[in-house]
Parts: sequence; C-alpha cells; structure tokens
Amino acid sequence: MRTASFLLLLVALSSVLNAQDYFIGGKLGYSFPTNIGRSSDELGFKDVAENGWQAAFLGKWFYNKRLTLGCDVGYQFQDGSDFWNVEQYGDVSASYQTIRLLANGAYYFSHNEIRPYIGLSFGAYYLINSIDFASSGLTNQSVKYTAKVWKPGVAPQIGLLFELSKKTMLDINVQMDIIANMEAIYHPDAEPDYTENPHEKQNQISLNIGLLFGL
Repeated sequence: MRTASFLLLLVALSSVLNAQDYFIGGKLGYSFPTNIGRSSDELGFKDVAENGWQAAFLGKWFYNKRLTLGCDVGYQFQDGSDFWNVEQYGDVSASYQTIRLLANGAYYFSHNEIRPYIGLSFGAYYLINSIDFASSGLTNQSVKYTAKVWKPGVAPQIGLLFELSKKTMLDINVQMDIIANMEAIYHPDAEPDYTENPHEKQNQISLNIGLLFGL
C-alpha cells in the first residue's frame, strides 16, 4: 500500500512539474535618472547622471497561466552629467554603476498570444558611484572617491508579453526602480572637505526589451 501511494505521489508531482513552463533569457534596457522624491530646489539624481544602458539575465516560472515568479540579475552604467563639467577648475569624471539582484512576480491579464501584465521586483542593489576631480587651481580642490553600498529596493513594472512560439517569448516593459536613500555623507576632515553622493536618492525609470526561451 505504501509503495502504491508513493508511486501515485510521484506521478502527481511529475504531472504538476510538467505542467509548469520555465523560461530563461536576457534583456536590454535604457534608463532615465529621475529626481522623484526630491524637491525642485534640491540636487537630484537627474542633475548629476546621464541616461544609461543596462543588461540583465532573466528567469520566469509560469506558476499558472496568469502568474509568473522569477529573477532579474543585471548591470547598469551611467556617465556623469554636465553638472560635473568644471573645466575652468580642472578635469573631472563621474560614473554611476548599479548591480541588482531581484526576485520578481507578475500577473497577466490574459493568457493569449499578447499578454498585458503588471509586475513587482524586490531585492538588493549594489551602487558604485565614482568622482575623480583633478583641480588645476592655485589651491588644491581635488576630490576623488568611490562610494560602494548595498541598498534594498523595489521595482514595479507594466508591460506586454508576446508569445512568439510555445518556447519563445518577447517581453517589453517600463520599470521604475525605487531604491532606499543613498545618503549624502559630509567629510569635514578631508583636505579639501567634500560631500559624498550629494544627490542622495537614486531612483530611475527604464524601457526594456527581452527574449525568453523555454526549457
């Protein structure tokens, strides 16, 4: 009896697993820094960073026809904006890099060939912000730092999933990355003194397109 029950359990589990769809793939995105969360008279991320490119590995598991669970592991790079252009004082360069490790869930409003959906990702962002200013003035005003910090964040999405074939999906979405405050840190004892990450919040919007392939 135990053997028969065990075999029935294996068959049931096998049928459930076979009914699920697993997809892996990647996406490319173009991101726009925003000043969301900062008042108009405050320095924001849009003021200090340019638009940038991102790439990510994606995984999706169709728990059922209306719901997926998955992951998003990506990298993004942005140059510094003209805010840092102070040629009369010396040479300056700035960059903003982001590594993200996110879990994702999405709900689909249909299970046809074109599926509009809303989704939410959450997890950890590793932010690497660098400034290198070589002063050429009579007094040394040079500043150089690389700020590295892990921050939690969430990323709501709205998108369309296109079923190109039973094993190929095209994913197009708009995503808003909302990252917990990147704090401004003042260094009064440095020579000269400076403020690290004066923009504080580091939120952004991105347009993304990805391809997913069934396993």
